Amino acid sequence: MSRRLAALPFALLAVSSLAACATTGEGSSQALADASNGAPAGARPIDQRAREQVTREDALTQMAFWAGEYQTFPNDIEAAQRFSEALRKGGRTDRAATIAAEALSRFPEDRQLLSTFGYAQITLGRPQQALRPLAMVAQAEPENWRIRSALGAALDQLGRFQEARQAYQEALALQPNNPRILTNMGVSHIMAGEAVEAEPILRQAVQQPGAPAEARQNLAISLALQGRFDEAEQIERVDLSPAQAAQNIQYLRSLLSDPRRWNDMGR
Repeated sequence: MSRRLAALPFALLAVSSLAACATTGEGSSQALADASNGAPAGARPIDQRAREQVTREDALTQMAFWAGEYQTFPNDIEAAQRFSEALRKGGRTDRAATIAAEALSRFPEDRQLLSTFGYAQITLGRPQQALRPLAMVAQAEPENWRIRSALGAALDQLGRFQEARQAYQEALALQPNNPRILTNMGVSHIMAGEAVEAEPILRQAVQQPGAPAEARQNLAISLALQGRFDEAEQIERVDLSPAQAAQNIQYLRSLLSDPRRWNDMGR
């Protein structure tokens, strides 16, 4: 998507908010690691203290550390989980999906790997591949609202808007008034061409404590789609400079003048 328009995150907000939220739970395949914690014969022992300390480092350092751990201990589930998730949080989404898929061949029921793989597939625009792993985690973790919100994002990408909203409703039942879930539900209506229906949902999201900038930006989109450009620009200015806000609204005007371009951006 164009970097000129900061207000088009659409359903990917669900994924961006989940970087550190996947849980392994009792369904993990930890028992598949051998007595040496997955280390091949002759390898150094796992340095658990180093693993704990690296969590305080920057994303690049963490990626490099877990790459080394995964190479040294390919059958250690923690190394696989942490490496794939560090890659995803560091923007190496394609590589994260590859590592998660590789590890899932050894630990096929691990929920954290399934979640990371599913989130990565949504970010990569491959929602069909995200559905099964996310559904498996949702079934195993009925109280996990984040997974249900991610399922909604995948379904929205597939154009299955009614099913997506059902997933968001299930997430909201677990986490009422969560601004990220509400934002994704509002975006679902925008993607379906229902800007009027999106507006009250996004307004509700904006009013919640800790509402993300994406909630306001997508509210601005819903208003612009209704031709309320001045109001949309005022909302954009909460998070952007006046010049950036004006540029975004001008860009939206240009998109709306050519429906083919808007469809390319929104779908």
